[in-house]
This record gives sequence, C-alpha cells and structure tokens, in this order.
Amino acid sequence: MWGLIPCTRRLLSVAPGGTLFLLGTDSLGRDVFSRVIYGARISLTIGLIGVALSFVIGLVIGVFSGYYGGWPDHVIQRGIEILRSFPTIPLWMALSAALPASWSPLQVYLGITLVLSFIGWTGLARQVRGKILALREEDFVVAASLLGAGRWRIMLRHLLPSFTSHIIVSLTLALPGMILGETALSFLGLGLRPPITSWGVLLKEAQNVQAIASYPWLLAPALAVIVTVLAFNFVGDGLRDAADPYAR
Repeated sequence: MWGLIPCTRRLLSVAPGGTLFLLGTDSLGRDVFSRVIYGARISLTIGLIGVALSFVIGLVIGVFSGYYGGWPDHVIQRGIEILRSFPTIPLWMALSAALPASWSPLQVYLGITLVLSFIGWTGLARQVRGKILALREEDFVVAASLLGAGRWRIMLRHLLPSFTSHIIVSLTLALPGMILGETALSFLGLGLRPPITSWGVLLKEAQNVQAIASYPWLLAPALAVIVTVLAFNFVGDGLRDAADPYAR
C-alpha cells in the first residue's frame, strides 16, 4: 500500500508495464475518462454562452413588452407563442441542419450556441414581462415617473433591480436545458462533430446497441450529463430558497 506496506490483495490491477484506464477506452484506444473531462469544457461553455445570450435577448424583449404594453406587447407575445408551439427537437434539428457542412468545428460550435440561444430566450422573456406587469404600477415606479425619470431609467434603475434574484435563479435553471440541447443535437449527428469533443459527441459512439453490449463504459458521458444537470438544478433550488424566504 503506497509502496510502504506489503499486501497480497489488490482492488484492481493491470499487467506489468500496462496502463490503467478508469473508464476504459473507445474503439480507437483513447481514454474515455480523459475525453469526458475534455468534453466538459465544450458542453459547459455552450451552456454558459447560450444562457448569457438568451439572458440578453429575453431581458430586453421582456422588459420592453411588459412596460410599454399595447400592440407591441401583443405582437411580441404572439411571436413567442408561435415559436414555443414548434416541437423543440425537430426545430433544433432544422436549424442545425441549416448550418453549412463546410464550416469548421469552431464555426459549428458558435452556430450551435446561437441556435440554442435563439430558442431559449422565450421563457425568460415571459417571466420578465410578468414581473414588469406586476411592478410597473407600484408606488416607487409612480414616484420615479412623477419626479421626471425617463422610461428607460425607470426600467433599468428601478424595475430590473427589484427582481434580480428571480432572474439569477431562472438563468441557473436554464443551464441544464442548454447542456441537454447540445448533447441531444450532437448525439443525433446535427451538432458538434469530431475533432471537437463534447458529451454529445462522445455519446454518439454509443448509438449502436451492439457497441453498448460489448463496451458499456461508452455510456460514461451520460453519467457526467446526469450529475451536471442535477447539480445545476440543486443550485437553482438553493438560490430560489435563498432569494425567497417564504419558499419551502
């Protein structure tokens, strides 16, 4: 044990001069554990960048729709309803298939991020609109308006800070959806492609049932996806409880 205590039993071992692969190797002999770690960089950054872009789009449209109301609000809400009426996976597939096949892996990476952001902003916009509708008639908003504050100042300096905690929780809970979206697209062959390594690209190698029966460790990236999605959901629930003292 640790080169100090002689032992006769071993929990695991390899042949002399061999290499230990914690999660086995793929069909080309590459270490699955190392590829899962490298794939985490791509899958997580797509989630973070996609949520950041969705945050900007959803925040601007939601604030504009909720504060101004009238026909702009009706047009925006009907557009959101039309966009949300499409099935998610077929819409992702159609937008991803529209990306040119000649694009480099980096361009595909950026394209997938934009696709996920283009679809993911609708929920946040609806939530922001609802908060704005509930707060725009409050006393502090009326007071700021009577003191001569402009509409954009009221929206940016008074309305948005009043529900910042809610926005943070919504963004935290939106991250798992972005990660699952990239994983699903790459698994179907419409997202990222080798040599870029992501969890979806790694799971694409496990599409064959015979491969899973012979090499079940190829499903290891699925475990990483499950753990990450659960972690972000737990963080989102914790932030929601911290932001709302009455949430139990």
